[in-house]
Amino acid sequence: MEQYTVDQALEKLKQYKITTHKESLRRWLRNGTIKGVEPATRKDGWRINEVDLWAFIEERTLVNSTEEPNATNVVKKDELREFHRAEMWWEIARKNMYEGSIEVKKTDVRSCIKQKNYSEKFEAYIWNRITEHTWQATPRIFYLHDAFLFSSQRIKMDTNYKDRKEQILFALIDYLRNNGIK
Repeated sequence: MEQYTVDQALEKLKQYKITTHKESLRRWLRNGTIKGVEPATRKDGWRINEVDLWAFIEERTLVNSTEEPNATNVVKKDELREFHRAEMWWEIARKNMYEGSIEVKKTDVRSCIKQKNYSEKFEAYIWNRITEHTWQATPRIFYLHDAFLFSSQRIKMDTNYKDRKEQILFALIDYLRNNGIK
């Protein structure tokens, strides 16, 4: 089980805009608001189990579950759930713990572009972006669960397709089309 130091836990709490003060975190540890492992000596610092820290963060950031559902708080819960999911995804991705990768060939890109009826010029643009994104002879795109990493962006796969390669390539094409050239 991973444990955080006070400084590491404070960084997480800053990310979620819970607190920016180390003393607040220490006070919460002393009074039991956050479960922590007390230091054995004065030299040792508090340690916080990962599970306990995430439970505290979730408690402080989620919309109160006793509220009657309405359009606003249902959307907020979904956005928060996706936010937490993305945070966990990035934490795993930073450790380079991907499920796998796909090799992208020019014929794969050509097939997807033709299926969408896009131009050859757009196909060339997509291929150039894919090849500039990788350092390998055959470009690879790494994926984890329902998203993949491209140019330091987390992009959700297009689940309208059964094949993993198509899920990634079509999502990538749409992403580059919306965020690249028009």
